Amino acid sequence: MAMTRILVLLCLVFVSHMGEAKVLVPSAISACERIFEYFPNCLEFLVGDPNYVRPSRRCCQHVVKLNILARHRTGPRTICWCIQVMVKGMTPALVPSKIQDLPLMCHTTLSFPISDSIDCSKVG
Repeated sequence: MAMTRILVLLCLVFVSHMGEAKVLVPSAISACERIFEYFPNCLEFLVGDPNYVRPSRRCCQHVVKLNILARHRTGPRTICWCIQVMVKGMTPALVPSKIQDLPLMCHTTLSFPISDSIDCSKVG
C-alpha cells in the first residue's frame, strides 16, 4: 500500500514534469494505481527472468484489463506514462523481444505501448 502511494506520487511528478498536469493529474492518480496493481505481474517475464519463459496467467489477465483501460477509460497515453514511471531505470531493464512476445503469448494485442523511453506525449 505504501509502495503504491509512492509510485502514484512519482507518477504525478512525472506527469507534472511533462507539462500536462492540469489535464492528467486527477485521472493519473486513479489510473496509475491500477497500472501499478496490474502491470507488475508481467515484469518477471518482461525482464527476461529465466524462471518465466512465458507470461503468467495473471499477467495475461491483467494485460486484458489494461487494454480495457487503454481503450475505454484511462487512455494509452496515461498508461504509457505510468509504465514509464514504474520501469525507468529499473534493473534489469525490459527486454524488447519479450515486449513483442507478450501480446502473442497472451493471445491479445496491446492497446498501449510498453517502454521506458517512448515519448508518451505522442501516444494517441
